[in-house]
Amino acid sequence: MEENQEVFLSMKNEIEKQSQREVDAIMAEVKKMEEEAYSSMRAEAKKDADLRLKQELDEMQSESAAEISESHVERQKKLINKRDEYVATIFKNAREELVAFTKTPEYKEFMVNKAKKLLLAGDYMPHSVIYVKEEDLGLADDLKAAYGDAEVKAGDITIGGLIVENTESSIVHDETLEFALKNQKEWFNQHSGLIINK
Repeated sequence: MEENQEVFLSMKNEIEKQSQREVDAIMAEVKKMEEEAYSSMRAEAKKDADLRLKQELDEMQSESAAEISESHVERQKKLINKRDEYVATIFKNAREELVAFTKTPEYKEFMVNKAKKLLLAGDYMPHSVIYVKEEDLGLADDLKAAYGDAEVKAGDITIGGLIVENTESSIVHDETLEFALKNQKEWFNQHSGLIINK
């Protein structure tokens, strides 16, 4: 009977060892599957996180670019408005000085010299009309003496100076102060250095 018990114990030990090997093998397989699943989940989570991070960075860059662009446009508008204010002030002051000049004794000499210059430059045209502003009609005799035979009339002149128009050829010489001021404003805009780069 002892023999049977030994055989039984031996078989029991063998079965337990075999069972333990199978349990260890199963546990090793489970652990391997767990590691693979964990590794796969980690890789998927990293991929999702990277994608979300990239989307957030792209969104931030887009918002930042829009803000910079908007800020640049606003700055450009302010600079253009400030430049336009300066130019308007400069030419308003220049216009006021020209109007003040037309009230001085030197203005008569200026007008006569303009008429003489046109005559001396070979720009005399018979059958001409000299247009001046209404307040300058008192200079008619002096202008006729300087230019030659011409009719002097009030024209659409706001600051001063004169316009000579030939009634036959329709050739016009504009020697008005407003025309000179307009030309100076165009020159100033091109050469003043007050250009706003975009």
